[in-house]
Amino acid sequence: MSFNRRFALKAGLAVLIASVPIASPVFAHGPTPQKTDESVVIDAPLDRVWTVLSDFGSIAEWHPKVRAAETGKDGKSRTLTLDGGTITETLDVASKERGVVAWRLGEPNPEALAVSSYNDKLMLEANGDARTTVRWIGRFYRADTSNFPKDGQTDEAAVEAMTAYVRAGLDGLKTYVEGVPSN
Repeated sequence: MSFNRRFALKAGLAVLIASVPIASPVFAHGPTPQKTDESVVIDAPLDRVWTVLSDFGSIAEWHPKVRAAETGKDGKSRTLTLDGGTITETLDVASKERGVVAWRLGEPNPEALAVSSYNDKLMLEANGDARTTVRWIGRFYRADTSNFPKDGQTDEAAVEAMTAYVRAGLDGLKTYVEGVPSN
């Protein structure tokens, strides 16, 4: 094979390879972790807020987006009914000493909440004797984890859905706890 023909073949191969799309962030990428970080100040002592939050199954009493909650026999799992269907969650930790309740999504349902997974935690901090700051921190991934997510299952949809869910929960918790008579 002559030098010119070999050169032409190599040059042609190089052009062909260069024209093939390469999987890189420029062209597409999978999901990236998203976050929520919202807080509310509740006009109630930490002990009263803790009493509500330490009952893992009580979320339907104070979260307006949760239509029903069924706690598993172990007390560490729950099935929540939302407008779009049900999801399951598992309790990771509930520590009054650390001021934290943390859980994770077990079975996702994109129709109920536009995420494929999440880890959430509520952190409590006393503000004097009569007020408590509750901070809801979450880390989550969009519902459709493919490179090209469907409408309504994008990072933006997940952020919008989780922010609305968290904000409604904190506002509902504030209203609920402040309405509970003190002992």
